[in-house]
Amino acid sequence: LWTGCMMRDIMLKAKPKNAARFVWMEGGDNPANGPYGTSVRLCWVMDPERSIMLAYKQNGSFLSPDHGRPFRAIIPGVIGGRSVKWLKKIIISDVPSNNWYHYFDNRVLPTMVTPEEAKKNKQWWKDERYALYDMAVQSAIWKPSNNETVTVDGEDDDNTVSVSGYASNGAGVRVGRVEVSLDKGRTWKLADIDYPEDRYREAGHIKLFGGLVNVCDRMSCLCWCFWKISIPKKELFVAKDIVVRAMDERMCIQPRDMYWNVTSMMNNWWYRVAIRKDGPNVIRFEHPVLANKKGG
Repeated sequence: LWTGCMMRDIMLKAKPKNAARFVWMEGGDNPANGPYGTSVRLCWVMDPERSIMLAYKQNGSFLSPDHGRPFRAIIPGVIGGRSVKWLKKIIISDVPSNNWYHYFDNRVLPTMVTPEEAKKNKQWWKDERYALYDMAVQSAIWKPSNNETVTVDGEDDDNTVSVSGYASNGAGVRVGRVEVSLDKGRTWKLADIDYPEDRYREAGHIKLFGGLVNVCDRMSCLCWCFWKISIPKKELFVAKDIVVRAMDERMCIQPRDMYWNVTSMMNNWWYRVAIRKDGPNVIRFEHPVLANKKGG
């Protein structure tokens, strides 16, 4: 939970001119190409459903240096690079930021743009249509965990294994369904979803960590949700893998295949866990990536 003020309130005091379209932000750091900066649309800042804010606390504690102390932007549902840390400057403008990092970071260039073409022609990077803002719908499996094993025998064929994970989305749009397949997407099973954010919405206005929790004032969904489904052991034993996909309330769905792009960003294809046979009646689950592994 973040504590601070809504950026919208700052804009109302600033009274932007009619031509204003973007809010620039600049941090107090000094990397190789100057202070980090970027921008977002002013209409998003003014939208209460977006809940864009300036924060000075995280979970009741003042921000640590790594998290942007003393002040940072929080822009939910948007790629993290827009939530500028160590915030020292805000500018209201009629055009997007001209900061080096706004141009050359967080972009999804067309798939036919090769690394050589992207290096040669800088105009690809300066086309605002390719700037990455709202996150795409995403889901992943966290249980069974990597290298976890399950024994299947005749006595417990009807027993089940709990398969679970998370799903998320951008723009405040709720994840409407999560589906699991054991046959590479030919058929699907519908998972149950829990939305912890709704518990705060149901609680109304409450005081917490020195601020007022106001989730009940909006309908947007800005947090992860958690899904789970029970699958019979015998079905897992004959499957090659488990795949999961999510769909949001706009019916936007995770694709089967990746959209290749030179920065390799916004890759949200189906998450797959392989099922390996480790013996005549033992299966082992193998994830494609390992969380917190040294070296990435």
